[in-house]
Amino acid sequence: MENKEIHIRIQDIFASFLKSIVCVAAVTVAFGALFGAYGFYKARHTTVSGSYASKVAIKESEVSDKELAISNLEKANTTIRDVEIPYAESRIEKELIMTQEGKEYVDNSIFYSMDPLNCGTAKISFAIDAPVPENVTEDIATYKDNELRRVANLCASACPFSDDVMKKVADILKIDVDLQYIEELIYVTNYANVYCRLDVYYPDAELAKKAADYLFGELTKIIEGYNPEYKLSIISEYCGYEVNWAIYDDHSKTSDKIILAEKNLSMDMDSIDTMNQKIDENNNNLAVARSELDALNAELLKAKSNMENAVQSQSAKRNVIKYGLIGAIFGFILSCVYVYVKYLLGGKIRNRNTIIGRYNYPLLGVVPSTKKRFFDKTIKKLEGDPIYTNEDIISAIAANTLAIASVEGSTGNCLVGTIDPNDPSLTALKEALGEKVKYAGNILSEANAVKELESYSHVVLVEKRNESAVDSLTEEITKIKSLKKEIVGIILL
Repeated sequence: MENKEIHIRIQDIFASFLKSIVCVAAVTVAFGALFGAYGFYKARHTTVSGSYASKVAIKESEVSDKELAISNLEKANTTIRDVEIPYAESRIEKELIMTQEGKEYVDNSIFYSMDPLNCGTAKISFAIDAPVPENVTEDIATYKDNELRRVANLCASACPFSDDVMKKVADILKIDVDLQYIEELIYVTNYANVYCRLDVYYPDAELAKKAADYLFGELTKIIEGYNPEYKLSIISEYCGYEVNWAIYDDHSKTSDKIILAEKNLSMDMDSIDTMNQKIDENNNNLAVARSELDALNAELLKAKSNMENAVQSQSAKRNVIKYGLIGAIFGFILSCVYVYVKYLLGGKIRNRNTIIGRYNYPLLGVVPSTKKRFFDKTIKKLEGDPIYTNEDIISAIAANTLAIASVEGSTGNCLVGTIDPNDPSLTALKEALGEKVKYAGNILSEANAVKELESYSHVVLVEKRNESAVDSLTEEITKIKSLKKEIVGIILL
């Protein structure tokens, strides 16, 4: 018996090898080619031609140029972000202030609210008398001129007047505004150090006249306080309405300043938008440039790799053959080990030899594998599979089963096994048996199968090639024996 088991194992190993001959050959060739390629790579040593070094130099130059372009774009963005935009923002801030101040002046200034073409005006022209002291005996004319100039300048510098005077003027004009706007209505002008003129502008000419009279009195007090001998004498007075070109020019200049500030503000804001768009454009160009740089670096690495490969790519047939043979032997052994582990240690019922070598039960029939392989007939002979059609084999198995079922003393026969109930071979077998021998099911996983087994005295085990496990078959046999049933044979589908 021992010799038989050893013989069967050798047959199985050889059959399994033939089944996987393509896999074994492919793995052997693949490992041989892989190791041979490694030997080819390792054995090649040669000098690099000028073209490899030239390609590396060209790629290094392109990478350098692209890095410079990226650096320039980054510097341009930094300049725009850190210099140009802050400068434009500071100008915008100044222009906003200028615009706001100009509009505030237009809204609050009494002087600006007056109609320059019909302006209320009160004017007092006055002469200056600066007597020459008795003790001055020489160059009297020069002294006289100097004194007149001093007094005339003093009159002109008296404007703007003190806050108390300005408040009194506001009361006279019956207005409540900041004093700075009242000061704009009053002028004292020096005319060639000979005489001066006091001008007060206000839409109501009569009120302007009252303010001018009050201011002339205050101006007289200032001059007499400086020197009591200085006298101011009125030459002429005017009260009425006139075209005031000075106001007209001032209105035009103020409007022009506001318009210019608003225009510059708009231009600077547009400029900032343009600079931000430029930054976005530069960022897009940077993204593209960096992508191109990555591609160039990859090409540079490839060029360097090609140059290194060229240095080491000199062919040496001995090393190629040596490593190729080592790889082929390694692949052959590895594939054989895989075949052995898969077909012999996998725990599956592969063929009739798996059953015959382990169990002392008659094998009622074997349906051969339908898978086509190289050396198919040799494999079937080694595994003991009949070389007939499946229909004929199923019929023969059914006849054997029915013959056993008619054994005297049997109270009934049934089929049990770890096989899919819808398996085509099992379906064909059940049809061939008809109602004489039924399939009870899988007694390892189906309670109904165990219950149905109670009405039968004899059992036929049905297993599936390459699916049913040896351990499961052993467990089935043990369970059937524990149920006091007799096993009459095994069928392998």
